[in-house]
Amino acid sequence: MKKMLYLPLLVLLFACGGNDAETETLPATEISLWDADMDSVGNLVMEKRLTPELDTLSVNTILSHINSSNPTIVLEQVRVTADTLFLRITDAHYLTQQMGSSGPDVYIAEVVYNFTELPGIRFVHLDFEEGDHAQPGLFKREDFEVSIRPAAENPQP
Repeated sequence: MKKMLYLPLLVLLFACGGNDAETETLPATEISLWDADMDSVGNLVMEKRLTPELDTLSVNTILSHINSSNPTIVLEQVRVTADTLFLRITDAHYLTQQMGSSGPDVYIAEVVYNFTELPGIRFVHLDFEEGDHAQPGLFKREDFEVSIRPAAENPQP
């Protein structure tokens, strides 16, 4: 009789596990997020900036921060599976057609660097309609040739 009770319990535990993983929320007193930009010769530069309006670092807080910084591009979370965060941009016209040739690189690098700051997230899959200046796909930090601006050149407010 006892053995019969264990089997449904084990099935229930494994069924609840699923493939989708929750990312950890990190509390912090001083949270920094990545900003991407181009330097004077057109090289991609990443720098961390203090983000005092955030009190935790999670998918939702990063989404909110990125969407408020880029209101013409609405980024939505689809799911998290293993080490990959899946995001969607329903209307990517501005990103793919109106930001020029380097604007999408800056935007996508900023998205990837910020979300891969979360523990366990190594890849960001962006789903959107391909355009002249950007295409969807799976991205990681190493996909971008960047310079990291040292903290000495990054004064905090």
